[in-house]
Amino acid sequence: MFSDPVLIGGVLAGLAMGSFGYVLFRFAWRPTRRYGRLKKQIKAIVGPGRPDEVPAADRDRLRQLAVDLHALTTDELPHWFQLSLQRRGESPGEAVRQIQSLVNCRDQAALAKRRQAVCRSLGIITDAPGHRQQGPGQPLNRT
Repeated sequence: MFSDPVLIGGVLAGLAMGSFGYVLFRFAWRPTRRYGRLKKQIKAIVGPGRPDEVPAADRDRLRQLAVDLHALTTDELPHWFQLSLQRRGESPGEAVRQIQSLVNCRDQAALAKRRQAVCRSLGIITDAPGHRQQGPGQPLNRT
């Protein structure tokens, strides 16, 4: 029974595919999904439509999110995904720096500026007053 070459080949192929799946899941899929979740949590705190003042609980949460984002981008995020972020114009390292400045800032004008910098560095779309977003298939509005 165990000397059948088809059975042995099937077992080896199954082990190889399972190992490849584990590596793909562990080192590619999981960190990229974690980046997306962190970005969504940061957007929920500093994104458009939020009040100008950042409450103390949100400041503490932002500090922790900045630490998590920094650890993720320096240790776990695959190089190909970092290149993809760079191509999209996202800079998680700059976002961490801006978040740290944001949580220590008390001036209202500076808070708005820091929020915009965080959103810009993470590629979060903000609707500025008087600025119309370009939709798909719409020509650029050059006035």
